[in-house]
Formats: sequence, structure tokens, C-alpha cells
Amino acid sequence: MRHLMAVFTLIPLWLSAQSLEIHPTRESAVYKTGEPASFVLLVRDAQGQDVQEGTLNVKVTNFGSLVITNAVFDLAEKNPITLSATLREPGFILGDASVKIDGETVRQQFGAAFSPEKIMPGSDRPSDFDTFWDAAIQKLDDEVPVDPQIEGMPEISTEIQDSFRVSFATAGGKRVYGFLSVPKGEGPFPVMVTVPGAGPGVVGPYTGLASGGYIHFIMNVHPFEPAATKTEQKQLYEEQDLRFQERYGVRYSQSGAKDREAYFFYPIILGINRAVNWLAARPDVDKTRFLYSGSSQGGAFGFYLCALNGNFTKGIMHVPALTDLLGFQRGRASGWPKLIEHVPEADKASAIQLAPYFDAAHFAAGIKCPVRVSVGFIDRTCPPSAVYAGYNALNVKDKDIYHGIRMPHAVYPEVSRPMTEWLRN
Repeated sequence: MRHLMAVFTLIPLWLSAQSLEIHPTRESAVYKTGEPASFVLLVRDAQGQDVQEGTLNVKVTNFGSLVITNAVFDLAEKNPITLSATLREPGFILGDASVKIDGETVRQQFGAAFSPEKIMPGSDRPSDFDTFWDAAIQKLDDEVPVDPQIEGMPEISTEIQDSFRVSFATAGGKRVYGFLSVPKGEGPFPVMVTVPGAGPGVVGPYTGLASGGYIHFIMNVHPFEPAATKTEQKQLYEEQDLRFQERYGVRYSQSGAKDREAYFFYPIILGINRAVNWLAARPDVDKTRFLYSGSSQGGAFGFYLCALNGNFTKGIMHVPALTDLLGFQRGRASGWPKLIEHVPEADKASAIQLAPYFDAAHFAAGIKCPVRVSVGFIDRTCPPSAVYAGYNALNVKDKDIYHGIRMPHAVYPEVSRPMTEWLRN
């Protein structure tokens, strides 16, 4: 059963002149294909009165190239306005509404789902998908020692937890880096593994979970040692991206897409996977409570790790990225980082062949533990169709998806709170 947010009405964005409110006629905003989805759009002034002048612009798409509605409404003729739209095949619509009065503009977005449980990825799962990743893991283990390097952080450690810098060797002569926090005592302790969202990564551990009795393990995706400060980390991150721009013409998440073993995420997936194995072998770990939680890029790594690594007992993937990388082939937006759309034209054919091996939707079939996923109905970064392509590919019986009906690329408390409670219980 899907968990739906109880309230869909978009929070009005109040300016000095007016507000724009959008109300669905169906609270869930979930429909069958071909069924009309209706919304009431209301423009009010600062005193809460219905505006009787100006224009309301509304564009509705399928998160892709299909334009369903592109209309301009005269508020002098009608306010509020009822708008309907539909899709003939499984997917989502995204509405973008704006109103301008007295030089001020207010914009709101709204979304709806159409038979989302039937959304399929834009690519088939390669027949040698499992063989490829099994061989990659075995090759790394055969050729490259794990070489765990653990350094204490006395400046962060307290009387109830110890923290450490950690790194592990991976393919291509690279290392993966992160942080470990462990409660003091004998254990065994439950474990929480995390990979950050896209961006510079973290420069230190999250000690709160360790202070509460959890071993917390967070691993960056960038193959450079974390800096001492966020400012320095951002500089290292930007310098790395500059090198990728000069070499490949793209950012880190799209770099090396001509070859599977050269793609940026290849050594990172393998490195973090073996780091998790190292963690699971610790005597203070409670292997019956070995959890994963991550958002966006970290949500994608939830699919990667829970599929490749048998240690996990539960996983949360918030608004996961790297799902449905070939969604554009079905006329809708692909998942972040929109790999094919960004690589140079000369590399597109190779990237199309590579993408299915890194599509989180194709890892889903290998996941055996219970899973919860969140999706934002107005998320342009990790479009809801892409997220659902990954969710629908999960074969586990114990799975559920939480709808953030007015949620962009974020995780609102009304979605994250019940998911976190499920994860820890």
C-alpha cells in the first residue's frame, strides 16, 4: 500500500500583491491512465480577495517533451480556474503556473501520477548485468587488497562515542573515503550506512547516531581525501570537476561514460561495497540491524549497495538519483545526472550502451531486504517517473513508496519521519 501525504494543497507563496493557490480535486493526485486530473487555481491579493485582473500562465508537460497544456487565462474573466489534464500511458504530469500583477510574479508547480505502478525503465536490464558486477567485485578482490586505513579523531570523540577517518583501496588505483562513528561499549550495535547526495560530500562524521547507540558509517563518492573544512572541500570538488570538464566536457557524475570501467561511479560503487563488507565483519556490529539510508545520489547508492551487498537488513532510498537513465527514450525526463543528455555528441552512442549497467532501476532486482522509497511529485532533478521505474523493479514483497505530492527535490518531514521510524523499529 502506498503511503500518501494527507494534505496536497500547495502552500501559497505570499508576496505583497498576491498569492497563487493550487488545489487538487483528488487528495492523492493519483489517477489511472486516461482519467482526467483536475486542479483548481486561485489567485488572491494581499487582503485575501480574489484577483480580478492580470493573466495566469499554465504549462503542463509529462516531465519531458510532451506539452499537454500551454494556456493563458484572463483573471478578469475567471478566477478561480479549473484545469484538467491526463496521460494515455503510465507517467507523471508537471504543471508550472505563474501569475504577474503590478510587476510581481508568483510561480507554483503541481503534479499528478497516472498508473505509476506500471511505469517501466527506459532500457532493458542487460542479460549480463549480474555477471558484469559479480566479475567486477571478484576482479577487485583478486587484484587489489582492501587496505583499510583507520585514523582516530580525538577532537571529535567523546565519552560516549569514538570517531574515525577511514579509507579503502578500490579499482584504478583510487581510494574511497569516509567517516566512522562508534558508540563506546561492547555492543553489538545496530548500523546505519549513508552515502551523501550529489555535491562536495562531507568533511566529518555524524556523531549524533553514535551518541544514540548506532554505528554510523558515511562514505563520500569522491576519490580524494576529505578536507578539514567545507570551504576547502568545495574547492577540491570544484578542482576535480574542472579536470573532468577539461578531459570529458562534463561534470564528475557524467565523466568517463565511454567505457564501463572508466565511468566515474564504477570504482566508487566497488570501493564502498567492499568498505561495507569490512564494516560488517567488525565484532561490535549487530548484523540483524544493518541499515541503509540515503537521499538523491545517496538514494541511488541504496539501490547499488543493497543489491550488491547481502549485509543490509533494511533500506531507505529518498528521491533516488541514477534511476531510469534512458527514460528519454520513452519521451520523458531521465533521472539525474541525465547522462546521455549531457555527454558530448561523439560519446552518446557509447554512453547509451553503458548507462543500463549503472541504472539503479536494474540493481533493484537484486535487492532482498525490505525497502522504502520516497518520491517528489514536482521533483525536476530526480523525476517521479524515474523514481517509480526503480521502485517498480524491486522484487521484494516488503516494499513501499511514500508520495511527497507537493515535494520538489527535497525530503519533507511528513515523508521522512514515518520512514525513519520504520527503519529504526
